[in-house]
Amino acid sequence: MGYSVEGDYFETCGCTVSCQCVYLSPATKDSCDAFAFWQITRGQKEGVDLAGLKVALALHSPKQMTDGGWKVVLYLDERAKPDQAKALGAIFSGQAGGHLAAVAPLIGSASVETASITFEKANGTRRLKVGDVLEMQAEELKGMDGKTAPVVSNPALSVVPQPMRVGKAATIRYSGAWKFETSGTNSFITEFKYEA
Repeated sequence: MGYSVEGDYFETCGCTVSCQCVYLSPATKDSCDAFAFWQITRGQKEGVDLAGLKVALALHSPKQMTDGGWKVVLYLDERAKPDQAKALGAIFSGQAGGHLAAVAPLIGSASVETASITFEKANGTRRLKVGDVLEMQAEELKGMDGKTAPVVSNPALSVVPQPMRVGKAATIRYSGAWKFETSGTNSFITEFKYEA
């Protein structure tokens, strides 16, 4: 048996809006610091229910992301039982196959931690807090119609295969494996689905 998970996704990074990395261009800063979040609304792996659980990721890469050598910290929901934590770790590290397995070869070093993870969403705004190491907030931008967000529908490099709405990060504060803080930078927001 494989897995299937779906739910809410958003990411922020240090690039100016809109992030060039998804088009295989260099980051707009000297390196790429990106932070991703998944809230599973429905999902399982080999019969283990994963609905309601959350996962976050902190990533530091060289200016050209495709050069690899990414430093990654995966934060698993502290509410996960041991079998759920094992399933989450396998899926979101790419070890279980599927879309995330395609970006896994770019990772140079990785660690996994558990943390309390809180998430809020309302009217195009997303807020995330991961223990005392990560806080981020973002809001969808408005396109030319003045109503809906611009959409990136087929990026060359992304951790989600679904179309992403472009947003702007109000704040990013990270003090985990490294320190990073900024505001007014890129964000992508979508509903995700992975399966393998």
